[in-house]
Amino acid sequence: MAASGRVRNKRNGERGISLYLVAGSLFILLGISALAIDLASLYVARNEAQRAADSAALAGAKVFVESGCINSGTCAGQEGAATTRAVRVGSQNILAGVNVTVNAGDVSFDVGTPQNPRITVTVESGNLNTFFAKAFGIASTGGVNATATAEAYTPSGTAGGPTFCTSCVRPWLIPNCDPNVLHIIPLGVNCGGAAPLLDPASNYSVANPGCSSGGGVIGEPILIAIETQPTVYGAADDGTGMVGYQTSITTCNTGQKTCGTTTPTITGTKINFTVPGIDTLLHLPINTFGAPPPAPVAPVGQDYVDATICPLQIHAGALNPLVAQGVVPVDSVISTSDSIVTAYIFDSNNLPLAAGSTPTIVGFAQIFVSQVDSNGDVWGVILSLAGCGNSGGSCSSGSVIKGPTTLPVRLIRQAS
Repeated sequence: MAASGRVRNKRNGERGISLYLVAGSLFILLGISALAIDLASLYVARNEAQRAADSAALAGAKVFVESGCINSGTCAGQEGAATTRAVRVGSQNILAGVNVTVNAGDVSFDVGTPQNPRITVTVESGNLNTFFAKAFGIASTGGVNATATAEAYTPSGTAGGPTFCTSCVRPWLIPNCDPNVLHIIPLGVNCGGAAPLLDPASNYSVANPGCSSGGGVIGEPILIAIETQPTVYGAADDGTGMVGYQTSITTCNTGQKTCGTTTPTITGTKINFTVPGIDTLLHLPINTFGAPPPAPVAPVGQDYVDATICPLQIHAGALNPLVAQGVVPVDSVISTSDSIVTAYIFDSNNLPLAAGSTPTIVGFAQIFVSQVDSNGDVWGVILSLAGCGNSGGSCSSGSVIKGPTTLPVRLIRQAS
């Protein structure tokens, strides 16, 4: 009996220990949860901030390509448009459950090298609320921030570097000859005494950079005489022949293309395919023709370009979908347009270009399409040029720079 009493007294002394064990376990569990959940939320917020900065910087750099300022000598005049685009795109991202706030003061530029202008965007958040760390008196953590720098990359004139591939190329072939016969230096091969667009002697750099108002090639009118065969121009076969030719005009060919490869020309009458394709591209009624040469006015309602200003300015026409939806007013300056297309530049050694031939690609031209005439000829203005240098190759390689426009944009630095 005495022994039983001693055991009972010992157990009485252990009563309540479970409560202390549970409380201690909960404290440890809260600490682990705070470390796991709250720290993970902080990392997620950091990644969201970086994603917002990346998208904003890339969007801003794309303005440099679309405006053609890379080949005009300076992109300083496009900083405002690039800032607007970066702010708009960056603010569409979500950070910690709310929309990111990107201000104009968060955007900076380095346009000292006009061939590779850069834009930097910084994204910051306020204090982030915690979940489990509140149990320890920590209601919020410091904010997160991320910075991204993007540039419009110009492969023209480079002796090496990665293979440059571009997509969304319209099915049109342009010879490597300057349409301005007054440009005679350097002398182009088979160009009738005119200069080339891209100089083979300097790794296919732009032969006469700058705006046409200052003696350069940017802003020059250009005629793509689709129908005339044999000709110095032609229509390219993207692998679908005449069946896909018109579709390639309105929606473009998404296959990657690069220099050094060949593209066959299409045979047959193309007027009935080119005219409706161009009208659809420009949002015009079918069989609407313009009167060449292009001028800084919108004769029918399509977007138009003012080449008297350097860099060039693109204006919204009355038939622009954004105007029709009330997003932008008619005649307002815009940074992008469906009228902007990319075409092949082929080696002028391939001239005269006959139907069915396979010219060699030496670069790409970004053209603002103004109108099409009753002959199926496409009229436009040169916005920018891109030669691939000596970095031709296969687009299936992993070491390529790919872009949907004449010149690609790329992230070159990320920092927090």
